[in-house]
Order: sequence, then C-alpha cells, then structure tokens
Amino acid sequence: MISLKKNDKIIIVAAVIVILLAGIGIAMYTSPEPTIPIGTTNSGNSYEVEWNTHNGSLSTISEFAGKRSPYETTIKIPEANLKTITFNMTWVDDHSTFLKRFGLDTLTIEVTTPDGEISKKESSVSAAKTREGNILFTVTVDNSRPPDSLTANDLQAAQAKLKETPFYDDSWTTKDITVKVSVTIGEKRILAKLFDKGNSFDLDISYSYSEAVLKEDQTKNTGTDNLPPDDDLWEEPPYMSMIINTGCGRYV
Repeated sequence: MISLKKNDKIIIVAAVIVILLAGIGIAMYTSPEPTIPIGTTNSGNSYEVEWNTHNGSLSTISEFAGKRSPYETTIKIPEANLKTITFNMTWVDDHSTFLKRFGLDTLTIEVTTPDGEISKKESSVSAAKTREGNILFTVTVDNSRPPDSLTANDLQAAQAKLKETPFYDDSWTTKDITVKVSVTIGEKRILAKLFDKGNSFDLDISYSYSEAVLKEDQTKNTGTDNLPPDDDLWEEPPYMSMIINTGCGRYV
C-alpha cells in the first residue's frame, strides 16, 4: 500500500472539495436573462404606409347661365384624403355675333371651398370664328407629404390608426363646394343684346385622392432589432470561474 505524504493528502482533500462545490454550482446554475442595452424599447411593431393615388369624377353639369341670373350649385366629393379637384368648363357662344369676331360672351366660374373662402375664380372670352370657350383649372386641396410609417402593437391597431389624423382627412368629404357660373354679354348692338339672354355650358369635375395601405416591417423597431449579437449577451457561468480560480482541472 502506497503511503501518501501529508501535503499530498491536503491536495487531494482540496481537490475533492472543489469538485463537490463545482457540482453544486452546476446544479444550482440558472442561465441569466440577456441584458438589453439602455435605450432599446419594445413599444410595438413598425408598419410601413404605402399611399395609393386614385381618380374619380362627378356627372357632367349641363346648364345655362343668364346675364342677370348666374347659375349656382353645390357639389360634394365622397372621398377622404382629397388631393386635387379639376374643373373643366366648355361652351359655345349660342348667339350670333357680328362677323363672328365681335360681341363674344365672357364666362366666369367661381369655386368656394367648404370653409367659405373663394378658392378660384377664372374668366375667359369665347374664341373668334369658332365661338367656343374653355376654362380649365385645378384646385389643390392638400399637397403635404403624408407619413410613411406608424407604430402599433398589432396589425389591427395599425389599421385603426389609418382612420385617424394624420393618415385620414375628411375635412372636405361630402362637404358643400359652391360653384357659380356667370356670363357677361359681349354684344353691343341694342337689338342683338336684347335677344342674348346668356349662355349654356358643360362643366366636368374630376378629382384625385389618396388611400393608405399597410406593409409590415418585421424587424424595424420591434424591440429586438437593436439588440447586440448573441455572443455579446453570453455571460461566463459562475462554476467556470470557481474551477479556473482554484486551479481545478489543471494538471498538478
């Protein structure tokens, strides 16, 4: 039987104790939660907003404007997020003129917005020879740049936000827009002027509006995109430090 020296016995006892402590440490060890860097939040998902532009039109208005009784009506646009409204008025001077050059009528169209302000007023005289006239202009309702993203907890909440400001503007939707058409008789001859009661016209109204559609971004601002790589989150288990610091596992 090999007899051990006192120092050898001490070393063996110390090694056994270290091994026992390491086993206890392994059994009790719980992996720590990853540390999220300061400044990283988990406030919801980010959704990209795509804006699609659509066009629409109203029925043609075919009416008569008298020299003493201008034509006046109100129109309504049924869509939200209006961008522009275009007015295209055409006519033919319906009373004969002298040499087709003199006595031509002048028509005026005036548009008043839902807030009561005159947005546009244009006039034009009938063309010589053809006696045709045309007024074409566009009223800009909103030329601002709409938001291209939003943050919400889920898709349903994001869809709901599209019905709120600044993604939804119904300030002009089905509101009264006043259109007034008047005529100034160009005929100077007394008898001819007496018979010229006014002028008929056609008015075409078209408009453009935008519609928001969601496109989910799976990584942007979801609370995980700013986390460091997995290697940076790893922490050294406590039992490894115990073994290294005590020398257990080294060759003695």
